[in-house]
Amino acid sequence: MPERTRLPRYAPAVGRFVLVIALAMSAPGEYQLARAAGWGPLTAAGMPACMSVYACFAVWFVETRKKGEKGHSTAVAGAVGALSMVVVGQIVAHWIAAGYMYSSMTLTAAVSTVPGIVAGHVAHMIIRARVPGDARPQEPEEQEDQSHETGEAPVQPTLDGECEADEVTRARKRRPGRPGPSLDELRAAAEAIAEAGEKVTGPALAKFMGRDRRQGSRYLTKLNKAA
Repeated sequence: MPERTRLPRYAPAVGRFVLVIALAMSAPGEYQLARAAGWGPLTAAGMPACMSVYACFAVWFVETRKKGEKGHSTAVAGAVGALSMVVVGQIVAHWIAAGYMYSSMTLTAAVSTVPGIVAGHVAHMIIRARVPGDARPQEPEEQEDQSHETGEAPVQPTLDGECEADEVTRARKRRPGRPGPSLDELRAAAEAIAEAGEKVTGPALAKFMGRDRRQGSRYLTKLNKAA
């Protein structure tokens, strides 16, 4: 797997500077768009936060979600929608400023929906960011067979039907759950999914192997580490 090229130390500072400049340049157009839709000078000042800043937040949320994790696809769709809204809004605002277009009932209706859409999506992202996982009862975690690595033999009862003390202690410490698939089984499943023309993702691996979809991300991580 090719190594990632590290960015220079000054790259984050330059990126923040460019972000601030871009937000400053987009704010006037979004403000004029709100004014054209009928908002007053004070309330129209919130439109840049509802468009450009919101788009930055949506992109940040996508980058913090793992691929294949629940909520990632909706986050991507929301980020694409936010960026599209910003681009279209800037174009329309400059058309109005240049005299190529005038405010209309359709434009006013479209701009009026922006705060509600932004509020709903931002609330969705905040809730997703605060909830670490699914609230449903967790399925027993899978236990991989590690007897060949540790050299431990299975617990065997003695002639009187009782186990030795140290073996009983080891048995109690073992976590319940059915054995997890081996690396060869995961590779075979990934090849079968790829041959079927589908993308190898965590949910796809879990579905192919008849396991819970929440186990899929663990399978995918295991495959990537072994690659």
